Amino acid sequence: MDSSWISVVDTAVKIGLGAMISAVSGYLVLKKKQSHDEQKEAREQFYKLQEEKKSKYVELLVQSQDLIQSHLFSSCTPDSDSYKNYLRAFNNVQIISTDEVRLVAFNLVTDVQGFVFLNKSQQEKQLVDGMVKSAREKVSIFQKFAQEEVTKRYTKT
Repeated sequence: MDSSWISVVDTAVKIGLGAMISAVSGYLVLKKKQSHDEQKEAREQFYKLQEEKKSKYVELLVQSQDLIQSHLFSSCTPDSDSYKNYLRAFNNVQIISTDEVRLVAFNLVTDVQGFVFLNKSQQEKQLVDGMVKSAREKVSIFQKFAQEEVTKRYTKT
């Protein structure tokens, strides 16, 4: 009778340990999968935002270059549709960007505004040329900052 009692206890202990090991390993696998899923979702969200930024940055760049080119010899009016669209593109960039990119975008828009609103017929050619050169330099600076921003790789946080 003693050996059957020991056998029953032995079997119960083995079953209990097996169940405990299964429960712990199941919990660990679940936690690992959940962590992996969260990282995957964060990575997807990061790259989705990168694509959105790229689109907004390109739009601001295109509109900046278009305003400069369109107003090489004439001034722009603040109530024009092209200028209102430009402000919309600028505000979109300001909302989704880092502070560093926001500052560069602000400098770009400031120079472009200064140039396109300038009455070209009443100014010296050197002033106009200097302003267009400065605006175009700001475009290229923004291009570089935008490139660095949208080509960043995802890093685990």
